[in-house]
Amino acid sequence: MLQFSALTVAFAGLLGCGDRASAPDVAAVPVLTEAEANARTTVPLTRAVPLDKPGVIADLDFDLPPPGELAWSSLIIGIRIEAPDTKSIIALSDVIIQGGLPAKVELQRIDGAGPVHIPLIRIGPDLKQRVPVAADGVTPGVRAAGLDGTMLAEAGLERDGALSDVLAFAHAAEPPPGRYHLRVELMEARPQLQGKAAQLIVGYNARAK
Repeated sequence: MLQFSALTVAFAGLLGCGDRASAPDVAAVPVLTEAEANARTTVPLTRAVPLDKPGVIADLDFDLPPPGELAWSSLIIGIRIEAPDTKSIIALSDVIIQGGLPAKVELQRIDGAGPVHIPLIRIGPDLKQRVPVAADGVTPGVRAAGLDGTMLAEAGLERDGALSDVLAFAHAAEPPPGRYHLRVELMEARPQLQGKAAQLIVGYNARAK
């Protein structure tokens, strides 16, 4: 299973590189500083977060625009991890996927008369099955996901040459544009992840090639 996961992550990484390379028409956008990225409230967005301790890593409002031309309408809620080389990023992804990273994820639309709960789904162990997330929002871990790199680059959230992978807690299927509230709480300690560079990330799923 470990070998399969590593191959899956490596393949996802190659797809991500392909997405970035296939968008030469996108004008160069200055990469946001961590402080600027943490202040962004429009999807796609990121927040620098620790993964080693239980607790709330996101409790924020954001605006959701329509998906870009190279994105599906499925919204990914997950983490982005970084490492200095391919071997390290695969190893870190495997540690997180195989070790589990249980979390409680809650998404609400808040621009109407009252908050509206948004149903979420997660990817099953076979990477094909779509499993509804229970009403309490608890997800057992993360799975590799392909996030739209073009929208990330246009928002200044993707550094040239950076090696990263996106791992999804959950997906929202076709949420309409609007104003939303997101809360993500890690449920267990993971001391082996102390000091590992990670960000909460919210963005649209990339279209398959």
